Amino acid sequence: MSIEASHIVWRKAAVNDDSASNGGRMTATVIPSGTKNNIWPDVPQAERLSGSTKYRKVFIHVANDDDLTLINPRLFVSRPTPGDDAVVIFPGSFTDDQTAASAYSGAVYGGGILDASVLAGATQLYVMTEGQALGCFQPGMKIFISNTEPGGGGTEEYATIAAGGVSYSGGDVALITVTAPIANPYSAGATRVSSVYEPGSIVGSFTNFAVTSVGGAYNSVTHPIEVDSIGGVFQNWTITFTSATNYTITADTPGVATAVSGYTGSRSADFSPVNPDFAKPYFTLRKDGFSGTFVAGNTITFRTVPAAVPVWYKRIIPAAAGSLSGNYVTVAVDGESE
Repeated sequence: MSIEASHIVWRKAAVNDDSASNGGRMTATVIPSGTKNNIWPDVPQAERLSGSTKYRKVFIHVANDDDLTLINPRLFVSRPTPGDDAVVIFPGSFTDDQTAASAYSGAVYGGGILDASVLAGATQLYVMTEGQALGCFQPGMKIFISNTEPGGGGTEEYATIAAGGVSYSGGDVALITVTAPIANPYSAGATRVSSVYEPGSIVGSFTNFAVTSVGGAYNSVTHPIEVDSIGGVFQNWTITFTSATNYTITADTPGVATAVSGYTGSRSADFSPVNPDFAKPYFTLRKDGFSGTFVAGNTITFRTVPAAVPVWYKRIIPAAAGSLSGNYVTVAVDGESE
């Protein structure tokens, strides 16, 4: 079965507040779409008047039970906030916290509204951005142009910003030149233009594989560690042999370490420790990958990486921003199923 929209799940990070430890690893907690305060708390009057910049980390999890790859995904702010604030997104790591996020100096991605109508074949677009200083549109970036509405209807396409293809006039209006003519006409005010973050294909994987043994071996090329798309987590694992055939497993974070405490494996069977949050394996180690002779104390170490992408949201509220009930931002994912 191919990857469906219902398989793409937003999940909370371990910490969700304004402290330095905000962020961290992915949890099993789902962030419901279209629900008030699902990511951000309400803004009190004092904060709105003084202005603020805050961060929240999310994980976009491809929870497909067939462990399929989401190929060449594209993430973008499909609907910028209607309020005076702005929300942009940028890449995170599987463990970083707000200290790293607030020091981030790379590309950020956001959205704007087409400021002047264009015909098919145009190579330039005027876009009312959420702020020139945000720098959401840069040469070489892919952009998403859309006038679609929920429920269907409309047109959309991708384009690439040309070298030297961004300049500003009238404050926050960006003149964007693209590398090839656009295919469709678009109307001012009814068309959204978004810069696109491309994190690379998303699938559970493993890295940092090492065997410490004189006589034993495991072929991780012919029998790779199979990271479950639902149960997989970002984790460093150590398998320690207690005899020539049997082994135990440990993890480097307390919660996962507790979950796998007491698990034992054997060279005679496949090994799939279960993630209790999902009743799915963290990973599977195949018995046929083993060869040679292990002795007590030998180890196999590796890291698993979940089928997810960590993303930071950055919300900027300018001082004296207006009050707006029901403010929102929409972040979308587009991609192909394996």
